[in-house]
Amino acid sequence: MNTFKTADSNSKQEFENARFKSLLNSLKFFLIGRENKLLSFDKIKKGLGLHNQRYLGIKTVKIDEIVGSVDRYKDFDKHFLPKKTHLMQRWANIHKAFSADIILPLVKLYKVGNIYFVVDGNHRVSVAKKVGAKYIDAEVTEFITKIPVTRNMDPKDMFILTERENFLDLTKLKKNRPDAKINITIPGKYNFLLKQINKLMNQLNEDKKEGEEKINFEEASLYWYDNIYLPAISIINHYRIMENFPTRTEPDLYVWINEHKRYLSLKYGRPIVLKFAAKDFSRKYKEKLWLRIKLKIINLRYKILSKLKTKLPGS
Repeated sequence: MNTFKTADSNSKQEFENARFKSLLNSLKFFLIGRENKLLSFDKIKKGLGLHNQRYLGIKTVKIDEIVGSVDRYKDFDKHFLPKKTHLMQRWANIHKAFSADIILPLVKLYKVGNIYFVVDGNHRVSVAKKVGAKYIDAEVTEFITKIPVTRNMDPKDMFILTERENFLDLTKLKKNRPDAKINITIPGKYNFLLKQINKLMNQLNEDKKEGEEKINFEEASLYWYDNIYLPAISIINHYRIMENFPTRTEPDLYVWINEHKRYLSLKYGRPIVLKFAAKDFSRKYKEKLWLRIKLKIINLRYKILSKLKTKLPGS
């Protein structure tokens, strides 16, 4: 009985140590402006458009590659340490089982690229990682994705890569212009390009005479790339606009300048040429280092004050 109580006490103490370490991690991540939490599988599934899956059977998986959960991503931190006090009893029971070399049921995981999400067995993964285990046996189902997903990728980057693949598939530019490098760093902006191409296709078909064969989206995409996109990139490079935006890409600037061109056309009530829009955009919105640093300081100060306010009595 005393041995059982000692084991129970030790496991609960291990839980408290793990939870305290999670609190320290959260503070560290907060100070650098990042979040200390697991990835949500539903969010990744929606963002990457995951539908096709296949059963891989029982696999030995690196625990460090398990980075998310289906429904318990708020209960554990980025390192699978427990965050909530109500997890103690179950976590401690599993810790005792690990310590006594009791064989536990396999965990169930979803695989996406090279990362994994826990379907069942979050506490088992947490305890295994806390005691220093490097691998865990799991029943694995894989969701097929077109992009190379790794544990060091930011979800935003995953979504952007997916949008890029969809854009290249729809336009067929990967096949027709294999050297095309259209790398946007802002989520949702590939849709801007697709709408622009679709509008161009409609305009080109409206100019067709009766009986003439109309162009399809693939042909319109080629016309857009050769006659609209590349000349615009030449203008951006000619005026050396990229020097004012060191953290962005040429396609980023292409989208922003076209949006600015539309804004100026509405403002002045007449069509605006791209050259004027590009020069005006660069003059007004160039990224100055001191402005970026100042903005980061203001955001950090706001986060700290908001955090402190929520912890004050009566708040």
